[in-house]
Order: sequence, then C-alpha cells, then structure tokens
Amino acid sequence: MQLTWSKFHTLTVDQLYTILALRFEVFVREQRCFYLDPDGKDKIALHLLGEKDNRLCTYLRLFLPTDTEPYLNFGRVVTARSMRHQGYGRRLMEELLRYCQAHYPGVLIICSAQAYLQKFYEEYGFQADGELYEEAGIAHIAMRKKG
Repeated sequence: MQLTWSKFHTLTVDQLYTILALRFEVFVREQRCFYLDPDGKDKIALHLLGEKDNRLCTYLRLFLPTDTEPYLNFGRVVTARSMRHQGYGRRLMEELLRYCQAHYPGVLIICSAQAYLQKFYEEYGFQADGELYEEAGIAHIAMRKKG
C-alpha cells in the first residue's frame, strides 16, 4: 500500500471524488450515519490516502495546530470494507503518528473516536478524555495523546 499526504489543492478531481465516495460508502451507507460529510473543512485539512493497485483503501484527514486550536486533530478515518483486516488501518495510524512526531513533536493529538474503536486507539497511546457522547447517531469518545 502506498501512503500519500496531500493538501486539498493538490488533490485531483478523481482523488477527491474517490475520497468522498469512500467516506459516503462507509459512514453514510454502512453505518447509517446521516450527516453532511463535505463539511467545508476538507479545504484546510491535510489528507492521508492509502492506495493499493490504484484503489483508495484507507484514508484520514488531519488538521494542523492554529493559534486558537494549538493541537493536532484527525478524523474521517476510514477503510474500505473489502480492504479491512489486512493491516491498512494500522499502517495509516503509524504514518499519522510518524508525521505528527516529525513535524509537530510534543504537540497534543486529539480525535473524536467511535466508541467501539477506543481500544484500537489506546494501542497507539491515546487515552479517553471524558464520557461517551453521541455524534451523528453513533457513540463516540474524545481521545488524546501527548505528542
């Protein structure tokens, strides 16, 4: 699997279409999470694409620290149903953490994780921060990792 970081303006139309289609397929159709996925934030995010044989199999987006939000924040973590249980999600997380450490050492990393994935994120040093809450009809938990 080839992992590639891209800024929004460097994504091709085909890449963006494939990203949105994958997110729709998993979050809206599979998980029945009815929300507006293209939320206007993709333009300010970095995008990590995992592709194999010219097919998008896994993806996430990362928001860099700002003056008002001095932490890294990632989300929209997704793996195509047909590509699960092959270690692609793990490789995605390893690359995310490598990038954060290389470019933003010591900076807090946060995410809003689906509750059933809490143990997965804990394997990478994330800790729950607060109680479960509902987001778009699915139980989530805030998680954080010191950089």
